[in-house]
Amino acid sequence: MDTVTLVESQIDDGQRLLDRLGEKGFVVRAACWVKPADEGRWSLYIATPAVDEKGDTLPAYRQIIPVLQSLGSDWITSSDVKVVGAKHPIVQDALDVLRRFPHSTPIRSPRPLLGGIPVEDLFVYSPEKTPVKIYRLVFSGAPGDFEHLSFEPHDPHATLTVEGKEYPAQTDIEWVVAAPLGATLEANEIGRKVLAWDRLGHRMKSTANQVLTFAELGLHGFRVINKPA
Repeated sequence: MDTVTLVESQIDDGQRLLDRLGEKGFVVRAACWVKPADEGRWSLYIATPAVDEKGDTLPAYRQIIPVLQSLGSDWITSSDVKVVGAKHPIVQDALDVLRRFPHSTPIRSPRPLLGGIPVEDLFVYSPEKTPVKIYRLVFSGAPGDFEHLSFEPHDPHATLTVEGKEYPAQTDIEWVVAAPLGATLEANEIGRKVLAWDRLGHRMKSTANQVLTFAELGLHGFRVINKPA
């Protein structure tokens, strides 16, 4: 990336990389695109406790680079990525931006310093998410528009009988959704699983249908990580 301006595709591919790392169990404490005031290019800083645990950035790079290459991105190269520890000074500054301006998508900040580094421009990604799987149940060929979404796997042997005709269950469709950090699955008053999550200081409880709608619309910090082909 030799241009001064960071394009939308680079921001999107950065998010794809972070999502894929999350799926692989790689912990990211903070991530941001930074253009230092004395440099002519952007760098994607990724802060992870893996650096602090190993005392070296090389093991973290060895996990990140294959994931980056698997994306087939034309917008991010390995030379654009800078890995730092979770205790690096940029982490608190990046998290401070998010505390001041909560947002579910990367947010631009006019902050002149990041971890003591003079910066010309800065985009901070939202914090890590909690992955949640949503399962879909339909009955192939059945009349009507029956569909059921759940946080629990459906019985693949279930059937629906209409006017004496039996229709088999189709249960091979599922989504993976990124929910706000700290979201948990809980049983509601009738024993069905709902997602409990924090919204402006209140603990919300949402069904699988509601969560998928939030994720598809990009509301309240939800987003779709993987969807059916």
